[in-house]
Amino acid sequence: MAGTLLILLTLLIVVAWLHARRRRRREQEHARRTALQQIRLLRQLVEQVQRRRGLSYGVQSGERTLEARLWSVSQQVRQLFERCRVHQPTLHWLAGWHQALQLWERVEQADAAVTPEQLLGLQTELVQALLDTIAALAERFDLVCLGRLAPQAEGQWLELLQNIELLGQARAIGTGIAANRQNLPVWRVRLAQLSSHVNEQCYAALARLVSDPALRPLLNQPVRAAEETLDVLLQHIRELLDQQPAALHSVDYFQIATQAISAQLLLVDLLLERLEQSGTTPD
Repeated sequence: MAGTLLILLTLLIVVAWLHARRRRRREQEHARRTALQQIRLLRQLVEQVQRRRGLSYGVQSGERTLEARLWSVSQQVRQLFERCRVHQPTLHWLAGWHQALQLWERVEQADAAVTPEQLLGLQTELVQALLDTIAALAERFDLVCLGRLAPQAEGQWLELLQNIELLGQARAIGTGIAANRQNLPVWRVRLAQLSSHVNEQCYAALARLVSDPALRPLLNQPVRAAEETLDVLLQHIRELLDQQPAALHSVDYFQIATQAISAQLLLVDLLLERLEQSGTTPD
């Protein structure tokens, strides 16, 4: 009798443990899906803030034809910040998010006394704060290493997103240079540095993606397209720095840089979508 009771008690404990384990797993999966939704929303915000930065620097540097697009993108940024309000209970605990809110308020309140370079710097800080917020979410929910000791190929979306900021800065500074040839030499030096970093980092990240057999079927064609847009952008940067007339139309330069950024963002989205579809939290 005592043995039977002991067996029954053991079974009850095991069942309760399995039930609690499944509940924890469901809770973890829900939190992970929510984090991925937040990251995708913040990724859109990064994209539009980067776009706004390039347009505003171009406008302030003399390219008035970009004003309508600047107004439209500014509205999108406001709407995205508003959409983030629903995630405030989670984002509230992230230092990068508080900094992003403060910086966006300063950007919106900037007046004519703020120089183009100062506004460019503010928006660059804003992008970095948003990237820091995304990185904090990725670390908290293990969306880069995926349960292992080192970043995995599917977790490379964060590196791609960080590399895109090099392209975003190159778009903004190059658009300003193309709009106004009287730019300070420091910005031409900075654009040359960004070009070098893009050449070193972006191509290497793309090569690592297609080196993974599991990702190659999904990403092979998008990676090739991203490499081609990088080739075109870097060529135009070289021409711009050499002051060749064909490269100096700011609107065309902005569009070429945007194509390179969009090609990289597509890869980010594909990797995030793959993580969402995986539906399992690493043990």
